[in-house]
Amino acid sequence: MKATVLHIIESLAVGGAEVLLTESLKDITNEYRHVLVYMRQPATLLSAVKVDKVYCLNYKGKRSFLESIFQLRKIIQRENISLIHSHHYWPTIVARLAKPTSVPLIFSVHNPLSKDAFNLNRLSFYLEKYTYQSKQHAVFVSEAVKKDYSASIGLKGKATVLYNFVAEKFYDERYLKPTKERQTKLHMIAVGTLKHQKNYQYLLKVMALLKQREIYLDVIGEGPLMQELKAIVEENALRNVRLLGACNNVHEILKNYDAFILASTYEGMSLAVIEAMAVGLPCILSDIEPNREVTAGHAIFFDLNNAEDCVARITELAEDAELRNKLSLAGKARAEMFQKQKYLSQLEGLYKQYLPW
Repeated sequence: MKATVLHIIESLAVGGAEVLLTESLKDITNEYRHVLVYMRQPATLLSAVKVDKVYCLNYKGKRSFLESIFQLRKIIQRENISLIHSHHYWPTIVARLAKPTSVPLIFSVHNPLSKDAFNLNRLSFYLEKYTYQSKQHAVFVSEAVKKDYSASIGLKGKATVLYNFVAEKFYDERYLKPTKERQTKLHMIAVGTLKHQKNYQYLLKVMALLKQREIYLDVIGEGPLMQELKAIVEENALRNVRLLGACNNVHEILKNYDAFILASTYEGMSLAVIEAMAVGLPCILSDIEPNREVTAGHAIFFDLNNAEDCVARITELAEDAELRNKLSLAGKARAEMFQKQKYLSQLEGLYKQYLPW
């Protein structure tokens, strides 16, 4: 009888960790059974899931926290789980409190928790500190995230940095815009959930400063800030900005833009950046450690405390065709290290430490 791995995540909404998990489950080894548990709606990616069994805990917040623990405990018993792999903060906490001591746990940290969970609620810090045990195996999406966790909590047991991957379809596309001439127009694209972490308010401030130039921004994504961002666009008459909502063919449209831009105040490891690099799209990024790490410096970086600096960096890219071509080629070459098979090989190597092969 095959050993069973249980994967638990907060939701199946379209996000970096969620896409990573659902895409990896399509091609992960079938030497084991795979059970997927998500805590709450939405379940946008559910149709893409390829596993033996799927459960939803119907988590509704703090009032159902204990109920979620008991539900997961029953699932672990019913499915005879041999290994648990959790993603994100709350699924990891629930898994730690629900699992028997005999079931090993691998937990993936996708964001610097000091700027994410711990910053929002100090109780989260204490829950993490006292439920994390030396037998649990920590997986970090970047060296920057590992560094943040080590400084905040301290590493107690095994720890691995496992870089995210992007789907093969992004590598199949090719950036169409390299030219030998200065451009009078520049069309940029930003991709990501409309939430405070992504810092779209900063980008709209930048675009307000560029209103008199033929520089444009399309934003792909949905989220809680949609109405606020629409209001800013309308109030400032930003005809150079379009909020396009969700998109199912990002890999096909990236190649039609001149640059990718990301203004996040913090990241673990941005899948959107790797996707843009895989296509060959030049990147303009906030100057934070994970962005430097993922691109190996093959991007233009701007100061989050100075919108004028971002304006200058965008203008530089528009006027320098050689720089655009250089970043396109270097970014695409860098993206080769983030392919799916490399990720799966490393992940299955981790599982092999805890399961019979």
